Amino acid sequence: MAVKHASAPKAYINITGLGFAKLTKEGAELKYSDITKTKGLQKIGVETGGELKTAYADGGPIESGNTDGEGKISLQMHAFPKEIRKIVFNEDYDEDGVYEEKQGKQNNYVAVWFRQERRDGTFRTVLLPKVMFTNPKIDGETAEKDWDFSSEEVEGEALFPLVDNKKVST
Repeated sequence: MAVKHASAPKAYINITGLGFAKLTKEGAELKYSDITKTKGLQKIGVETGGELKTAYADGGPIESGNTDGEGKISLQMHAFPKEIRKIVFNEDYDEDGVYEEKQGKQNNYVAVWFRQERRDGTFRTVLLPKVMFTNPKIDGETAEKDWDFSSEEVEGEALFPLVDNKKVST
């Protein structure tokens, strides 16, 4: 039997091209509005969801399989611009730039995409078609002799909708 050799792996060294779009319709096809790219992505993590299950018989494991499940996504941003806050967190600012939190407000389902780049210029684009994020965790501290930039972190749950009995994701 011939042994195949995989190509040499090349690691990703950068993340860029973060974008969001508000999910407006589900069903036979997904529809989006407010398709917007942004800057400021510092860190991202995606867990694809699901878990391994094992069947036991005759005193031991006899079969394993993996389940579909919700994915988890975490983002760390330098800051979320107002346009992105409206799309993702359903925040509406008045002409003075003030946002008033209302009881019962729900965040929007959104599509999220970003690009991972390699040193040689090749890349891959990751798309999650239906995500709902928590409200941002804001982190900062008072300025002393030296100062640091603040950042905002959010976590979300990625759902993989079915269109024509196929799970939508890339």
